Amino acid sequence: MKEKIKKVRCCSLCRQPGHTKKDCQAGRVKEKNTSGKFVLIGVQQKHQKSSHVINLKDKKPESIWDDVKVFSENRVPTTERRVVNLAEMIRANESQRNKINRPLIELPQPTNTRPLIDTNLKKVMFLSPFGKLRASSISYFPSLITVTIKERIVGAKEGIVNGVCLVKERMVSVLTFKKFAYSVISVALLAALPFPAIGYYSSVKDTSARVVEASTNAFLSLQSSTVAAMNADLGQAEYDLNAALESFQTADLILDKEHRALQYVASVLPIIGRQVKSRQHLLVAGHHLALGNTYLVKGIEEINKQNQLSLGDKIGLLADYLRSAAPQYEEALTELDGVSSEVVPAEYQKSFVDFKLLFAAFVNDLRDLIGLADALEAGFGHDQLRRYLLVFQNNDELRPTGGFMGSFALLDVQKGRVVNLDIPGGGTYDLQGQLDEYVKPPLPLQLLNKRWEFQDANWFPHFPTAAKKIAWFYEHGRGATVDGVIAINATVLERLLSVFGPVQSADKNLVIASSDAVEKLQQQIEFDYNKNENKPKEVLSELAPQILVEFGKLDTVGVMRLVSELEDALQKKEIQLYFNDDSTQAKMVEFGWAGGISPVAATQDYLSVVNANIHGQKSDAKIKQSIEHQAVVQSDGSIIDTVFVRRTHTGVEGVPLYGVNNVDYLRIYVPKGSELLEAGGFTFPPEDVFRVPEDWYKDDVDLAKQEKEAGIHPQSGTRITNEFGKTAFGNWVMAAPGNTATAYFVYRLPFKADPRYSLLAQKQSGIDSDFTTQVIYPDGWSPVWSADGQMQLASNGASYSGILEEDKVVGVVMGR
Repeated sequence: MKEKIKKVRCCSLCRQPGHTKKDCQAGRVKEKNTSGKFVLIGVQQKHQKSSHVINLKDKKPESIWDDVKVFSENRVPTTERRVVNLAEMIRANESQRNKINRPLIELPQPTNTRPLIDTNLKKVMFLSPFGKLRASSISYFPSLITVTIKERIVGAKEGIVNGVCLVKERMVSVLTFKKFAYSVISVALLAALPFPAIGYYSSVKDTSARVVEASTNAFLSLQSSTVAAMNADLGQAEYDLNAALESFQTADLILDKEHRALQYVASVLPIIGRQVKSRQHLLVAGHHLALGNTYLVKGIEEINKQNQLSLGDKIGLLADYLRSAAPQYEEALTELDGVSSEVVPAEYQKSFVDFKLLFAAFVNDLRDLIGLADALEAGFGHDQLRRYLLVFQNNDELRPTGGFMGSFALLDVQKGRVVNLDIPGGGTYDLQGQLDEYVKPPLPLQLLNKRWEFQDANWFPHFPTAAKKIAWFYEHGRGATVDGVIAINATVLERLLSVFGPVQSADKNLVIASSDAVEKLQQQIEFDYNKNENKPKEVLSELAPQILVEFGKLDTVGVMRLVSELEDALQKKEIQLYFNDDSTQAKMVEFGWAGGISPVAATQDYLSVVNANIHGQKSDAKIKQSIEHQAVVQSDGSIIDTVFVRRTHTGVEGVPLYGVNNVDYLRIYVPKGSELLEAGGFTFPPEDVFRVPEDWYKDDVDLAKQEKEAGIHPQSGTRITNEFGKTAFGNWVMAAPGNTATAYFVYRLPFKADPRYSLLAQKQSGIDSDFTTQVIYPDGWSPVWSADGQMQLASNGASYSGILEEDKVVGVVMGR
């Protein structure tokens, strides 16, 4: 009889008899060393839902972030944090300032001039296939348009149908072979995994969403931190910054502890990889942004602590922190480029897109700010004593650089501190008897004097040239040189008082505020001064120390308000700067604070209207000026420009200073080589009121160099000169109180039209004009792109209307 063989059950882990896998020591060691290779599956009669599987039909779990606490050593009372839509605030402000709803209209034509407007012109709605670009991206040079939208113009030339650009289709590989292979392997790996792998995949998606939620909270905290820092609320800024760092740390922990490997696998999948990588870029960007904000907050805090520092030292200290913050912000910008707005919660997607655009501009401005800080350190005597000539311009009596120079001051600074400020009581007229040169003045100024003197030195509209001439007169009057010239309009005083509040002069018992400063000072200087002492400008020297004292009283919020007002004044040419130091001056030109006539490309249109009040007292305070410009492209490609300048006198006849005739020598600067075809609307002063210089007076070298005579227009008597790379047309315009004077110029540009048209319109310091411009192309041409979202596109051209508060660039690309 065959012996029955007994089967011995072996351990399923080590394959040895005598025990099971539950008490297998070798298996436990092996399982410990090879974690993740075995999946234990329990079998029960009743199905239990795995914690690793997400049931999409179930109700979403409550957010765990409501209970997250933020650590802070110095706890600041929590305030409600709101989303600050900076872009929307800017757009709302701009739309309030420049409401442009008017359609194209026909300009009134000069007598005996053929119509320039296509009577069949109809305003149409056009959706540009190229989207919108900022005007600043075009700068002053249309050649930059060629670089910026080169591919887009190519598309326009290939044809446009129903506002859609037809571009040749290009076959571009979406995935490289290597990445495609990784993707295939990844998909195969997921397919080969047991059923619970599907749960892991779903968990990966949930993890990514939690990372985005944490990152979004962090970005909101960063935004709140930045706003608080800019408002000098450093406690709240630090609290929000800590909250942001805590949220970013939470997101990091999620990625570190949960599914790091599967996050990587998902990232190489062609479908969801872009979203996963976007979220990773978002997290890294947040870290860099938070670190950059840390430097910013710390810099502001250090400046607040060290009140004893001079202005120069404060600028240098802030610049050091900005230099540390800049690389972090630049890294954040690079990471944000890899973030798709689709991975951000829907309610924040639009704000996130706007934030990326604004942040890019901020990073660019930060680089400029660091360079500016270096320039200002040198300019304000960081290393040695600097002496500057300050000229105070009254824009109620317009002159080419902004106003009549009635007063001036000598400013000595060293290491950012004001060492001395001297304001002569007699103003600019104090130098009349001290001038050692006799030079002939420009022809229009001979209506006032036969000798060119210091008070009329700001004749050139190009401020760097005018500043050199002002310094030349000072040197020949006082026998001393200066390191630069700063022109300050009367409106700047109003800005300062809006920050400081009213200021009182004890000696004159005079209190001036932002709303009445210019009017009260005008009354004091013209009528209420001591006639025996004959120092009408002495009141300024009495007020200056009081204003300097107010500078020292400003807290951080006040400093920021002051900086904002000064920056706006610089952009609007209420302050113009010239430094002898070449590197410092180059920075002023780069920032647009030098007040110069800008160069343009060979095929770019240009316009600048410059007024000079000569014998019109302070009547410019009552003048409302509008400038209407039109460029019409002829069938042969030539361009005819028409410019109307309307000056309305709102004053009342007989009122001292303001109720007199406004006598204005008007010049318009256009592209060099432009041909004047017609002009009119002028009124000449009587010839016998001009004061003829003595024969032995010298011709001014600078005047002969800058104003090169090109001729006289025979029909209108308009003087034609070439100045600063432009052609200038000059003539006299007079407006009586309650009346409007209109002058016009019709001229042919020196170049032919092409599909791109752009115009640089530069404002004159001291006056904000209503400004409109139109460009009209022949039939068969339609606009396909404009450089400004405020431009109105029409069937055969485009137009723009606004207030010329700053230099303005408009441009349009036309297609057949």
